[in-house]
Amino acid sequence: MSISPGSRLGPYEILAPIGAGGMGEVYRARDTRLERHVAVKVLPESLVADPDALARFEREAKSVAALSHPNILAIHDFGRAGATVYAVMELLEGETLREKLATPLPQRKALDYALQLAQGLVAAHERGIVHRDLKPENVFATRDGLVKILDFGLAKPMAASGPMDGEAPTAGGTRPGWIIGTAGYMSPEQARGAPADHRSDLFSFGAILYEMLSGEPAFRREGEVESLIAVIRDQPPALSRPGRPVGPELEDFVLHCLEKRPEERFQSARDLAFALRVLERETAVAHGRSDAVLTGSGAGPSAASVAVLPFRNMSADQQNEYFSDGMTEEIINALSAIRALKVTARTSSFAFKGRDEDVRQIGAALGVRHVLEGSVRQAGRKLRVTAQLIDVSNGYHLWSEKFDREMEDVFAVQDEIARAIAETLKVRLLPAEEARLAARGTENVEAYNHYLKGRYHFNRREPPEAIAEFERALEMDPGYVEAHTGLADSYCIHGFYGGIPTLEAFARARASAEKARRLDPDSADAHVSLGLVEHYYGWDFDRQERELRRAMELAPRSAAAYSWLGLCLAFRQRSQEALELTRKAAELEPLSANAQANVAWCFFGARRMEEAATEFRRALHIDPAALYPLWALGLTCQLLGRHEESLASMRKAVELSGGRQTYYLALLAGACAAAGRRSEALDLVRDLESRSSQQYVAPYHLAFAHVPLGNTTLALDCLARACEERNALAWWVRDSAVFDPIRPDPRFPAVLRKIVPA
Repeated sequence: MSISPGSRLGPYEILAPIGAGGMGEVYRARDTRLERHVAVKVLPESLVADPDALARFEREAKSVAALSHPNILAIHDFGRAGATVYAVMELLEGETLREKLATPLPQRKALDYALQLAQGLVAAHERGIVHRDLKPENVFATRDGLVKILDFGLAKPMAASGPMDGEAPTAGGTRPGWIIGTAGYMSPEQARGAPADHRSDLFSFGAILYEMLSGEPAFRREGEVESLIAVIRDQPPALSRPGRPVGPELEDFVLHCLEKRPEERFQSARDLAFALRVLERETAVAHGRSDAVLTGSGAGPSAASVAVLPFRNMSADQQNEYFSDGMTEEIINALSAIRALKVTARTSSFAFKGRDEDVRQIGAALGVRHVLEGSVRQAGRKLRVTAQLIDVSNGYHLWSEKFDREMEDVFAVQDEIARAIAETLKVRLLPAEEARLAARGTENVEAYNHYLKGRYHFNRREPPEAIAEFERALEMDPGYVEAHTGLADSYCIHGFYGGIPTLEAFARARASAEKARRLDPDSADAHVSLGLVEHYYGWDFDRQERELRRAMELAPRSAAAYSWLGLCLAFRQRSQEALELTRKAAELEPLSANAQANVAWCFFGARRMEEAATEFRRALHIDPAALYPLWALGLTCQLLGRHEESLASMRKAVELSGGRQTYYLALLAGACAAAGRRSEALDLVRDLESRSSQQYVAPYHLAFAHVPLGNTTLALDCLARACEERNALAWWVRDSAVFDPIRPDPRFPAVLRKIVPA
């Protein structure tokens, strides 16, 4: 059914046709209520005439609409106008993957698209939604490089022999005996009309990746029937082609996706995505790319390199996980003090927590030659620690040991492990390093225990719980430097995200950081903490730079020092220097989404928003649930006018944080306002104002909502109070594009004068 331009479907004014397919015709349209352009798909009459098919379409449309994932086409609305049934979706600018494949894709681009595609599948499969018709026509690449899966879960039966009597739909909605999918991309079980689940999508994914890498379909035959037979029976030709070489590991990965039996493929999209990240990093190193996150060169990992994987908690009490995590972190810190030894930083090592991955993949992903793994068992005051050092090139154990000790001996155990690794890897310790290994943060085991609990809560971004544990540690040992820096960092984070008056957070954070420096002037952590205090509250950026540079001198491999200094310089218009520092941090922490997000801020500070969005997406490729790049991408997309992606990111951040953080709620209100959803934005603002009677709500947070709402006076009032109350990052008013709409107001310079020093 064709719709003429100028006609209406409900509130949607049809502007022009976009295309047509088996699922109906698609039109560019204008949403007259929100004054935005959308895509409207008019469903075919055959679907509308089938009540069961239409009901399934509506049900699946609701499921997909609830996903809100940046790699899945967003569905806004579903409606009926007379006999016409239509779905309303976000309007995309770019090309389908089929159009992209008209010319060969570079391997790097193919892997980037594949990883984004995998992330979309992860989100859908974990909500119980299976696509069933994944193919290049249903994958879209936007102009800024974002991949979107189209028609998710809305596939039309190609040929229906009809369901057999008494047979129920499968988990994916497919009935046995129905063939749903596209020849050449559907899985063997789909081609046979057998039950299909999420692993069928993984087969289709493999067929798409094969085509992106080789330039040819995996199962191209003369006709549709022949293609179906090939999917069931044949293996695809070798992936490497003249002029388009593909490494054996990547070819094995693709063939693993294309296994004929579902149980022999990857068993989840999450596992597939993880393996693909490893391959992407291996490929970067193999090609000696300058942006390779492993080593920055093609030389391969150093022989004196090690990653310490999170020690397993083997205690009967699972609450003791904080102890095994903390012990791992302490060993990482001890080894990091040895300059001749390359040690993977904590965040990247902990990316493998709870995963039984092949050590070769871990070594490739982290760019190391060796892996240390172990376990911790506590029973009262008894402690058993096992540790083993493995050569990732062959899987051989180079050293292993079991320690049965009392809790009071925990420091000695950590020291012995660090020394054994250095000796095994033939690393000579300098006198200063010997002294550092022998040094103890505290001799009080109970204080140490509370410190480990504090680190555990801090790493989970639970600042109130972390603060309580660090304070208990300091009650037992007031001279515990690491507990002081942990307390300072926790107050910085607590004051930023809300729930505590920022002047109080500022005072407590600064006092703790200054105390740590007085106790140990050569503590790199103390200087990083002082830098954070200035970044969030002090706003003395010259001092921030001095403190962080001193931290880098004391700890040359401190990813935190590089990252925070880069962030400081990014908003002082020293973009190139900032970019070099943040990229160095990302090399030191290759699996840290937060380190990668700080690379993005260098572009954001320079108002290069397209590049900032790309880098934030890279961070989310590392960890799709990382809150920091989620809200940052949402804010960037809001400024770019990509409101649906902005809303999706902000909603996910609010959801993942449990709806408790006022900062995320305010950002969501701003995103709603910018997208024209004024009523929803005002509801969120009222909720925040209501919360302010029960808890501290930073005026700075509210400004993010008032600016896009057009409430200039309220926004300026909020920002003036934010500067007086030293709200974390309120200095952003000076430079950030977020506040450009109110910058021309004659009252704006008065707000800027409150930001001192300038």
